[in-house]
Amino acid sequence: MDQNQERTWGALVHLGGLIGMFILSFVGNIIGALVMWLIKRNESAFIDDQGKEALNFQITLSLVNVAIGLLISLRHGIWAFRSIWRDHDFDGWHGFGSAISLYGIVSLLNIIFSIIAAVRANKGIRYRYPLCLRIVK
Repeated sequence: MDQNQERTWGALVHLGGLIGMFILSFVGNIIGALVMWLIKRNESAFIDDQGKEALNFQITLSLVNVAIGLLISLRHGIWAFRSIWRDHDFDGWHGFGSAISLYGIVSLLNIIFSIIAAVRANKGIRYRYPLCLRIVK
C-alpha cells in the first residue's frame, strides 16, 4: 500500500466514528470505527495504530454517554420519588434540556476531535485523542 492510500485510510478510520454516529446514535460510532479499522488493519502499521486510537476514543465517548444516561435516570428517579411525598406534580420533561445539552456536548467533542484526527492522519501524523481510555491495545 502506498503512503497516499495509507494516509487516506488513516483519515477514514477516524471519520468512521462520525459516520457511524449519524447512522446509529450511541453504538454506531463504535461500529463505524471498528469496521474501518478491521478492513485495513493488517495492511499498514499506521492504519492499525490510528484505528485503535479511533476505536478507543469512540468507546470512551459511548461510555460517557452511558454515564450521562444513568445520571439523568437517577435524577429523574429521585425527582419522581420526592414528588410522591409532596404536593407537586411530577413533570416528565424535567431535566430533558440538560440531557440534550450533555449529549450534545459529547457529540460536538466527537465531531471536533474526529475531524482534527482525520486531518492529522491525512498528513501522515499519528494522532492521540485527549482523555481517552486505552482499551484496545
